[in-house]
Amino acid sequence: MDQASILRKFIQGVQAMRAGDQKGEDNFGSDFMRLRRLSTKYRTEKIYPTSIGEKEENVKKNRYKDILPFDHSRVKLSLQTSNQDTDYINANFIKGVDEPEAYIATQGPLPNTVVDFWRMNWEYNVMIIVMACREFEMGRKKCERYFPLFGDDPLSFGPFRISCESEQPRTDYIIRTLLVEHQNESRRITQFHYMNWPDHDVPSSFDSILDMIGLMREYQEHEDVPICIHCRLKIPEDFSVFRLIQEMRTQRHSAVQTKEQYELVHRAIAQLFAQQLEQLEGPSLCCISDRLVSKAGPPVASLTLLLLLDELSVLLSSACGMFIVRGVVKH
Repeated sequence: MDQASILRKFIQGVQAMRAGDQKGEDNFGSDFMRLRRLSTKYRTEKIYPTSIGEKEENVKKNRYKDILPFDHSRVKLSLQTSNQDTDYINANFIKGVDEPEAYIATQGPLPNTVVDFWRMNWEYNVMIIVMACREFEMGRKKCERYFPLFGDDPLSFGPFRISCESEQPRTDYIIRTLLVEHQNESRRITQFHYMNWPDHDVPSSFDSILDMIGLMREYQEHEDVPICIHCRLKIPEDFSVFRLIQEMRTQRHSAVQTKEQYELVHRAIAQLFAQQLEQLEGPSLCCISDRLVSKAGPPVASLTLLLLLDELSVLLSSACGMFIVRGVVKH
């Protein structure tokens, strides 16, 4: 099957599922319930244990008692900043298109884990942080402030000193440049802070999410950072959103947490595929727009649906106070 046919098949499938839902069939809901049942099986049968996060000394480091890092994919910290430091943080590596540790998915820092959060960023040479929540939602604190706002004085967390050098407001999100100082070294990290995620819901439009994902690639300084794609990959004929999210749920609890988020992934992919289909069938094969071009050259819409699903799925799993951290993993 050629690429245009594969794209068209996926778009038509999403349209059929949405049309069925409008008639009361609940297609997205039944698919999502299958995912929930699988996740329940993982938890009750201990297929993917979370024994480290369950330890008494680590319980206070978990924001939610039912979202613990799987032992097999958890992020381990070796950077020591005090005698009290351990290797535990509530975070997991998530696979990317080509890299087994392309993402770090973690909770919003607690007051007692902010230093651990910065230990992790420093040890794993993180270059991009995506914050997918507000500091407060529904009157509840979802994230401890781990950075100063632009114009504010620097903040210190243990041996780390954090300054905000710049802030660029965009539609629905803010881009900040954070200067992180540790001992005699300093590094700059770009933070993408998505501000307008509705409480217990999904955005009505995902244009700004796709825009943010495109811009994230432009902020990569090195080509070996996993977010930077070097080749044009073909879309697999047997692709399934369900199977990809199922795989993500074996690496981090509750990736894509609601039926609405599950539907949003399908709709966002369909929108991007529609753009790509127009490009393939149009009179010109030019790039869709400059903002959808990565440093390596090919437009985002023709890179691969796996890349978009990687980023959308991890971003959606972060919508309730968790973070996506991207960087070069060096052990």
